[in-house]
Amino acid sequence: MSSIPPPRADAGSAEADLALLRGVLDAAPTRVCVVSRDRRYLYVNRDFADFAGRPAETILGLTTRELVGEAVAAQLDPHADRALAGEVVTIEGWIDYRRNGRRFIAWTFTPFAGPLGAALAEAGRGPEQPHGAFILFMRDLTESKQREEEAAANRDRLRAILEGVADGVNIVGADARLVLANAGFLRMYDFPPELGRPGTPLADFVRNRLHRADLRPDEDPAAAEEALVQARVAAIMARPPGRWEEARPDGRVIEGRTERLPDGTLVNTYSDLTLRREAERARRASRDALRRHERLSAIASLLGGVAHEINNPLAVVAAQSLLLAEEAEGTPMAARAEKVRLAAERCGRIVASLLASARQKPPKRDRVDMADAVEAGLDLVAEVAQAAGILVTTEIAPGLPPIRGDADQLAHLVGNLVGNARAALAGQARDAPPAIRVRLQEVAKGLELRVEDNGPGVPPALRERIFDPFFTTRQDGGGTGIGLALCRTIAKAHGGSIAVEAAPGGGAAFVVRLPVAGPGR
Repeated sequence: MSSIPPPRADAGSAEADLALLRGVLDAAPTRVCVVSRDRRYLYVNRDFADFAGRPAETILGLTTRELVGEAVAAQLDPHADRALAGEVVTIEGWIDYRRNGRRFIAWTFTPFAGPLGAALAEAGRGPEQPHGAFILFMRDLTESKQREEEAAANRDRLRAILEGVADGVNIVGADARLVLANAGFLRMYDFPPELGRPGTPLADFVRNRLHRADLRPDEDPAAAEEALVQARVAAIMARPPGRWEEARPDGRVIEGRTERLPDGTLVNTYSDLTLRREAERARRASRDALRRHERLSAIASLLGGVAHEINNPLAVVAAQSLLLAEEAEGTPMAARAEKVRLAAERCGRIVASLLASARQKPPKRDRVDMADAVEAGLDLVAEVAQAAGILVTTEIAPGLPPIRGDADQLAHLVGNLVGNARAALAGQARDAPPAIRVRLQEVAKGLELRVEDNGPGVPPALRERIFDPFFTTRQDGGGTGIGLALCRTIAKAHGGSIAVEAAPGGGAAFVVRLPVAGPGR
């Protein structure tokens, strides 16, 4: 009460001081009362009387127990005793009033003595003695406390909900400090639990990632750490609302969504899309496999008709070549006639193997000398290529181990690849003469067949599609799109693979890898 001037000595002045004090306290936006040592009300202001629901003059002289009841008075008495002993006591808490129910009050108990205190004591018929009274200031904070508790309960509910969400969630204040982070977010980025405490600077999260060498593609590993930290924090805080993606070092794909509140707070959610992307790839692969199956079925139907049409004249060629070989026996034409006969027989076997390949029937599992299969395949196409002015060379390593499979299908694979190279070289203007090189060598766990040309090559974007059935890069109906698809079918049926890559010096290189036959196989 140091702000109240000391009273003057005359009685009139004391009355004036009391009137002034009452006026000030009645206007104060808080409840004020003066209570004597024997717990009687000496003075109450207007706000206190309104809260009590009684005129002020009917309260004066009552004890605290008579007004508020035994329970409330007993709860406040220990603090009143401390004030009467000369201590200023400030407390706050919930209390249950008989009339007003449960309220959250902030109390200040202040010792009150001296001449003005004596005058108040006399006016209230209380005893006059040092610290014979105390002033009690009460501020009712119930509504603000209820709002605060409701907000805390909402935060707890929100945290409980977010902890049960598998996705990651964090809220970052405009001051770049963490407001909230759920376990899903910490787990997704391998952050330790202590970083999830509210108030953690965003920079601490960035440093943690940098210490684990978890850099973004656009960040320079040689840059100073603090420079990286400040740059990334600035980028995060400036991130516009919307969706974004991040590829993690372990191959996971994280999709983030950012919302910005009016006060600058960022609400970020994170979803792991890895399994979804893998499922999408699996679905695409399944659809592609179904399309390939449908196309191969169409090939089988097509080749069935072709085989029917070819087999009849081919039978005539085979029969006539046999007769020709017999008639030419012992003459200079005998060798040529024999070649015609053998070629006719091989054509018959190739038609049969094409049908088996298109229908995805298992190939024969004979022991095959791949060098012989290469030579047989070249016999079918080499002369045509050489007649077109194309130089065909072969490099076959000696002593190659055998493989298991169908010799006719493998010969067809070789002939088809060489024929494909010949078609790629047809009509191409170049500085060097057109050339095809066929190489067969042993590599780790198998044999490698390479058919290289110095033609235009295959663009990277088409190197996978070129093996799809009916896909062709030739113009004006120059290709059916079947040959390379069958080559892949034959390679896979023999446990191998086929791919296309750039040949040294330009052109295309088709690479076939086949497993060798193991001991006893």
